[in-house]
Amino acid sequence: MIDNILRDIAEILLPEKNTCLVCSYKAPYIQKSYICMYCESLLSRLEGVLCVKCSKPMEHDSDLCGECVKIEKAFDKSLALFEYRDKTKALINDFKYHNKSYLYKMFGYQMVKFLKDTGVTNIKAVVPVPIHQSKELKRGYNQSELLASYISFNLGLPMLKLVKRNRDTTPQSRLEGYARWNNMAGAFDIREGLPVPDKILLVDDIYTTGATVNECSKVLKQNGAEEIICLAIAR
Repeated sequence: MIDNILRDIAEILLPEKNTCLVCSYKAPYIQKSYICMYCESLLSRLEGVLCVKCSKPMEHDSDLCGECVKIEKAFDKSLALFEYRDKTKALINDFKYHNKSYLYKMFGYQMVKFLKDTGVTNIKAVVPVPIHQSKELKRGYNQSELLASYISFNLGLPMLKLVKRNRDTTPQSRLEGYARWNNMAGAFDIREGLPVPDKILLVDDIYTTGATVNECSKVLKQNGAEEIICLAIAR
């Protein structure tokens, strides 16, 4: 309730409707998408033949990619909107590391539209992937929590911070392959005192190997979740 009131006040004091948050171009058609047609055209959509489990692009028409055949993953499906390259990569880096937290509105709008267009329904709650407290204090926010908050507000679903991070880990961007899986092993735990819904949308900013969302999914399923759909801006 308080979060909703603060959000409404912020919209009144800092009106951004019809303004592209990427290039500051103003046009009536932008409304609350927060991005102009030109800047949106620079974001590479994830298209073509995709793995039905993790949405990895594949050259051949098949249900599962090679990794999903070899590795059993705790989540039921992982979705992403864009390829993590070029303008998308630069904007996500700005969002995470360069204090451009306001980009959550533009990315959040895209994610909500994607969920509606792809028919993802029957979600009971939106859960953000947590970051370690030290990183959140340094950055000032958890980017995944901002995205999850936007999605929950616009879909009328509760946002539940069900997962906590037990320890700080080496940034995944510094690691490769299976080292990322080892790095995230046992890094998360459930927050006690909160009921775990059966159907959850788990929100993160980037999907690379899937190690982070997989570990979060393990914890959630061990505590009552039955179906977990992961959603990221890009992969």
